[in-house]
Amino acid sequence: MACACQKPGCLGNCGCHGKPATQYIGELPIDNLESIADYFIAERDIEDPNTGNVIRSLVRIAGSKLFPNSNMDNVAALETNNLTIEVPKGQVRGVYISNEVNTHVMRYADASHPAVMLALGPWTDLMLVQNSGFVNMTEPHEYVVGATYYLGENGVPTTDSTVTGQKLFIPVSSTKLAITL
Repeated sequence: MACACQKPGCLGNCGCHGKPATQYIGELPIDNLESIADYFIAERDIEDPNTGNVIRSLVRIAGSKLFPNSNMDNVAALETNNLTIEVPKGQVRGVYISNEVNTHVMRYADASHPAVMLALGPWTDLMLVQNSGFVNMTEPHEYVVGATYYLGENGVPTTDSTVTGQKLFIPVSSTKLAITL
């Protein structure tokens, strides 16, 4: 059955009827989920309060409701107790936690204190850290994809393995680092 637009094979899904055009789902581009999707489409059974019948309907669900940690499942937020810890944008730092009198202090890792985790950057008055998996950076980093990065002085990643010899990560894309601690 053709619609008023006279397009061959149109069944009213071409977009000319005041409805959005439809497309076969297999033809949609694939999203590699560099970040969590804003919305997901889901099917929900809702009871009609007037009839008691269950009505099946499609709904949009905010991605943040399904995945509250977004792509940060391996990320923790820790107190630094150290005002000198800084992580420049697009970078990470190797750090460890030092047991000190009556407190724990985050310090830059070095040759005498291996990195236990990577500091990703501040979050309010805490520091986001991660020690396994993939670091998903919100913006492109400055590291060379495919190169192996080792712990350098003051927690700074370097491609020079002779400084400490401790592997930190390998960049696998412009926004992802594979942690090799």
